[in-house]
Amino acid sequence: MDPGAERPPPLGSLIRDTHRALWAALDEALRPYRLTLPQVGVLVALKRSPGLSNAELARGSFITPQSMAELLSGMEAAGLVTRRPHPAGGRVLPAELTPAGAATLQACRSAMMDVEARLLADLAPHEQRQLRDLLERCVASLRRAATQPQREIGES
Repeated sequence: MDPGAERPPPLGSLIRDTHRALWAALDEALRPYRLTLPQVGVLVALKRSPGLSNAELARGSFITPQSMAELLSGMEAAGLVTRRPHPAGGRVLPAELTPAGAATLQACRSAMMDVEARLLADLAPHEQRQLRDLLERCVASLRRAATQPQREIGES
């Protein structure tokens, strides 16, 4: 490399910048529905597994149970989810999508797919497949490394 040439940005910086740009575009696309990405994540989780508890949703979303309770209360007030006491009693309130929640989720998915199409617009179909494959392999590599014991410095 030419000593005077500018170095390309680190890969981590490119991934961070891509993530920020994607998140901003998704936030903008969801604004007409008055939802955030975490809220859409809850709708997706409830579509896949109706009846999840506040604690289960919080674990799946990497937020605190208290934050999830607030999020669910707002979504319940908006008519997107319902919560009823568990038949076995106790404090658990399993959540389910309402018909309005299911329809809103479908509209949000469509808006999010439009954003993904914009993200990939300058890539040929084979490049899109290649990008997906490379990112999946990177994630798998990091997950695999996280499960392996760390070696000590100086260890071969």
